[in-house]
Amino acid sequence: MAEFNMPTTQVDILRHAECEGGSIFRGSTDVALSDDGWARLKRVTGALSGWDRIVTSPLTRCRSFADWLGHERDLPVTVDARFREMNFGDWEGRPIQEIWDNHFEAARAWYTDPGNHAPPNAEALTDIRARVGAAWENLVSAYTGQHVLLVCHGGVIRNLISHVLDLPLGATNRFGMPYGCRARIDVTHAPDGPSEHRMARLMGYNLDNAV
Repeated sequence: MAEFNMPTTQVDILRHAECEGGSIFRGSTDVALSDDGWARLKRVTGALSGWDRIVTSPLTRCRSFADWLGHERDLPVTVDARFREMNFGDWEGRPIQEIWDNHFEAARAWYTDPGNHAPPNAEALTDIRARVGAAWENLVSAYTGQHVLLVCHGGVIRNLISHVLDLPLGATNRFGMPYGCRARIDVTHAPDGPSEHRMARLMGYNLDNAV
C-alpha cells in the first residue's frame, strides 16, 4: 500500500522557555516560567494551529503553559510524568558555571560521553532513554493519526530524537535545543500492523529558534 494511504501521527515537540532561577541544572527541580519565558512561548505558538490535543511534562515550567494553551484553544491536555526532565543528582539546582569551575573534568565527561559519565547520583541515561521511549510509544499508539503538541524539556527532546533515530547514547548531548524551540516528528503507521512497522521521520529541528 502506498504511504499516503497510511495514517500519520504528527507530533510537534516544544521545549519550555526561560525559567525563574537563572542558569542552573534545573532537572527535576520544579520552577516556574519567567515573564520572558511566558512571552516567548506565546509568540512561538501564536501563529501555530491544527493540534488535536496537548501532552505535557508534569513540571510547572511545561504544564502551566500547556494548561493555559489548552484552555485558550479548547484542547484536551494530558500529563505524562515520563516526559519529565532528568534528575541531575548532586548537580541538581546548582549553577552551571559553578559545576564547570569546580568539577570541570566531570562536567566535560558528562557532556561528551553522557552514557558512561552521569553526574554523581543522577538518573542514568539508560533509564531516561527507556522511560522517554516508552512514553513516546504510548503517545503514538494512543493518538494514531492525530496532530499532537508535546510540551517538555531539552534533555527529553534530545533523548526522544536519539530514540527515534536509533542513535547511540553518546550522541544525546550533541543536539542543541534553545528555549522555546520545536522539533517535529511524523510517524506513518502500517494498517493494522505492529509497532515495529511504523516509520518515524524527523521533519524539523530547532524550529522558531530566531523568535
